[in-house]
Amino acid sequence: MPVIAWAQGISLGDASVVKKGHVVFLSEESVVEAGKPEVIELQFRVDEGFHINSHTPPDALLIATSFKVDPGDGVKVLGEEYPKGAAFKLGQGADAELLDVYQGVFRVRLRVVAAKGAQTLAGTLRYQACDNAACFPPRSLPVQVAITGK
Repeated sequence: MPVIAWAQGISLGDASVVKKGHVVFLSEESVVEAGKPEVIELQFRVDEGFHINSHTPPDALLIATSFKVDPGDGVKVLGEEYPKGAAFKLGQGADAELLDVYQGVFRVRLRVVAAKGAQTLAGTLRYQACDNAACFPPRSLPVQVAITGK
């Protein structure tokens, strides 16, 4: 009987469990008008029961979510816009901490100019996933999105 494994869940090579990053990239191809500034959205989903800090957490010691574009030809990024985070109360009573987080689906908007034809925009989403009990080590999620300039 064949075994099907999700890339983030199980490694069949050594039968060990791979740690999940708790964030998944959901976007597909974007089609834009070549040579003109256009906005594309990169869509991500945080696993249920987890949150990540927003792009502007209230404490400088918290790891902000950020997207870094890799250098490449064919697509120039003119700017980026992160969504507003949601208030999240961690703990209870006087010791509770109010955080600014992303949960569920969130989108990072990029203003781009693409050359005519098929391009690939590559980058990395850096974030730190937490649940109600603990935060996990910071992760970097590689992202590639196909952009077609028409």
